[in-house]
Parts: sequence; C-alpha cells; structure tokens
Amino acid sequence: MRLLLISDVHANLEALEEVLNHTNFDEVLFMGDIVDYGPNPVEVFDLLRYIRAKRVLGNHDAAASFNRDCRSNPATHAASVTTREAITRKLLAPKFLNLLGKAERKLDLEYDGMKLRALHAAPGDELYLYVTREEAASLDMGDADLLVLGHTHTPYEVKKKGVWVVNPGSVGFPADGDPRASYAILDTKTRQITFGRVKYDSDGVISKLRNLVNNEQVLRVLSDWLQTGQRPAMTSNEQEPEDNRHEEPGENEGEGPEDESEAILALFNPDRFKIGHVRCSDEI
Repeated sequence: MRLLLISDVHANLEALEEVLNHTNFDEVLFMGDIVDYGPNPVEVFDLLRYIRAKRVLGNHDAAASFNRDCRSNPATHAASVTTREAITRKLLAPKFLNLLGKAERKLDLEYDGMKLRALHAAPGDELYLYVTREEAASLDMGDADLLVLGHTHTPYEVKKKGVWVVNPGSVGFPADGDPRASYAILDTKTRQITFGRVKYDSDGVISKLRNLVNNEQVLRVLSDWLQTGQRPAMTSNEQEPEDNRHEEPGENEGEGPEDESEAILALFNPDRFKIGHVRCSDEI
C-alpha cells in the first residue's frame, strides 16, 4: 500500500489540491491542523473528508473547535488568532466546528504487519510540543514500529536504534525554507519513505487572504511565509507560550469516528475542486 502522509494544510486549498494531483496513493493519513492561516477552511475540511483521510486532532483544530488558544509559535500567534476569528470560525458552521474537534489525539494503525502511531505533536503532549529532528531520536516509541508526527512544518525522517519517526512537513505553510507543499509517501510493504514537494499558486492564496483579512501586519506575515517557506522569527518582545500539556480535553474531543451520515458538507460539489484521479467511496 502507498500511504500518503500529510500534515498542517492550514486552509490552503491550492496546496492540497496540487499534492493530491501529483501523487499516487491508496490511502491518506493526515496529522492535523486543517484550519487557520489560510483562506479556505471549509473546502479543505470538505476535501479531506471526501477522500476519506484518516486524521488526528491538531492544536489549531482544537483551538477553533473549542474556542481556546492554540499555543502556537509567538511569531505567528497574532496571525493564527486573526485568521481564526476572521475566517475559520466565521466560515465554518457550528456543527462542523464541533465535528472538527471530534478527531482523536492519536491513532494506532497497522499496515502489512507494521504498527504505526499517528499524532500531531509528540507522545504525551499530542497537541503542543515541537519535536525537532534531533529530539525525535529520543522519543518513546511505545509499541509502535513507526511514529508519524506533524506540527513543526519541517519534514524529516529519523531511523536508528529502534526509533523510526517521520514528519512529512507542512502542505500549506512549510517552514524549512522551501515554499513548495511538502508530503511523504510510505510504502507499507517495503517500509520505505519518499518525501516530495510540489509547487502551487501561492499568489492566488495571498490574493484570497487580502479579501478576508483587514490586518496589514498579519497579511505581511502570512504572505512572506507563503513566499519564502520560512516561519517568521520572534521579535524581542515576544515570549514562548506557557506549557499547556495538562490542558483538559475539550467537550466532545475524541468522541470517535466522524458521523459518516454527514460525510459530505451541505451543498458539496466535487467539481469545484481541481483534482483528477482522486477516488471516492461509492457511498458518497
């Protein structure tokens, strides 16, 4: 099986469409953060559900669904708050904001005899802790053969001494100096990881943001990020967010699988997506 690993789309529809169009896969595993920063939270949520992506909860998903702070990087915190209020919580209907938060914080899956654990941030702190490539080498694998993470917006693979950790990077807002959408493919039979990048219309995303966000500083931060693939640096008056790993789960968080009777948003029209070969269940 070819398993498409993606994370941190952040409402960037153009980037997600290009990834889906340029990859050959059997199933999609999404490591969280559907919303915030980008202009198309409804369409991205819709498209991920249309392709039956398995997903875990991201810190921005939880923030939007439960109306709480996302504890994001201080340099982009204002952009997160601004776009959450001006775009995410404004465009997503209440029942879908609720549905957004129903994802589990982690998923334990098995493919071809391989135990895979997926989560957004880190074991024991599934929503907030940033795990670098260097730190990944010392993570507790539990009984998993492979840990798949997101959150850092930086792709990497660490495979040594009983540790195998993969981060596919960010589809919507990469932070490793390459603005192209980032993803990875796992061949579950050979257990090989292949990383990929694809260019998309970032200017179109920026144009949409200008029609939705009135804060020029936030627009500048997001535009620079999209064009350079570099997360903005913190200024001297910005502080790291306080430790939030003991935060109580939100109401309805991780209730279980999404209600398949509402698998597609109201007025869903797949023709509005620029996707070609993506297959969908006949039940839709």
